[in-house]
Amino acid sequence: MKTLIMLSAIPASGKTTWAKEYQSTHPHCYIVNSDDVRMEVTHGDYQDHSHQKEVWELFEKRIHEYATLADDATVIVDALNDTNEVRMKYLGTTPEFDHKILVLFPSNYKKSSKYNGMREEEIRVPENILKILVNKFEEPNEEVLNSVNEVITVNW
Repeated sequence: MKTLIMLSAIPASGKTTWAKEYQSTHPHCYIVNSDDVRMEVTHGDYQDHSHQKEVWELFEKRIHEYATLADDATVIVDALNDTNEVRMKYLGTTPEFDHKILVLFPSNYKKSSKYNGMREEEIRVPENILKILVNKFEEPNEEVLNSVNEVITVNW
């Protein structure tokens, strides 16, 4: 069985930490991390958002590529996945997965800002952008909830 795990949260909520911990205890588990893809495309410049089209095309391509690496592959989609439109895009374009899980990380601006401030400077989200992303986040709607087999809430 192939499993897609979609993480959904505001920045600095613990998505990548959770993904790495999960991967360490599950064989054939692969992480597609939007920050890593951006670093790859921009040759190490985390703050360079001028290649977004290329970043997201490669991000989506990796989801499908990793699904082919094992019959029981688990692919973790590690990005904000902050709107229902984005969530449905990945849920609707990944028919190769038999099981789909949405993992939510409840947080708020104060908590996210605190953890964001503890990141290395080059990967910190600027405060004005963090506020915008916090306000943009949508709770999953019925269509999203009906499109997954399971919802997990991670309370750090």
